[in-house]
Amino acid sequence: MNKLILFIFPLLTCLWNCGSQKVIATKYYVIEIPIDSVLERNDKITSEIGKFCEIVEVDVNPAYSSIQIANRSNSNALTYYSYHHWAIRPATSFTRLILDYFMHVPTFGNVSDRFWRVKPDFILETTIYHIEVVQEKDIFSAHLNLEFRLKKTETDKNIIEHRADRYMTLEDKDLNLFASAVGEIFFQELEQLNEKILSAIKDAP
Repeated sequence: MNKLILFIFPLLTCLWNCGSQKVIATKYYVIEIPIDSVLERNDKITSEIGKFCEIVEVDVNPAYSSIQIANRSNSNALTYYSYHHWAIRPATSFTRLILDYFMHVPTFGNVSDRFWRVKPDFILETTIYHIEVVQEKDIFSAHLNLEFRLKKTETDKNIIEHRADRYMTLEDKDLNLFASAVGEIFFQELEQLNEKILSAIKDAP
């Protein structure tokens, strides 16, 4: 009888401890840009360039292409958060953001990720080289390194290249702030790209 008690008591203790442990929920983050403000600003503006532009799916460095969010605390070492993920893979997320932006900003006559019966006048390619949390002691920053290339299909040559390697310090170690910072940086660079496009096309002979 005593042996049975000695066996059951540790077993019940183990089951109690296992049952009392908190389950850690995985959090998912989205990247967004202020489309509403863009729409309001351009609500009554007609197309600046009556041309078609195809948005190619964004190419993301394989180290950052999964739903796992990367953290760089050493120069050549990446770790990935176990319970903090992107809700959508970065390539899909950034591609949708670009499409949404140019659908609401009247730069081109039409934009799409695929034209079936019309050959687009321009093709916009985007590469994401880095999208990561950078940790230096107790300071956390959002790092986004990207490049846009607008190609004229008639000549198959780039007419605009826009590169940005940006860091934005976070107020706290909060991945929601990180996702927000990534969206803000991306939006600012889209705005600069659009200014370059308008300037180059208008000045072209």
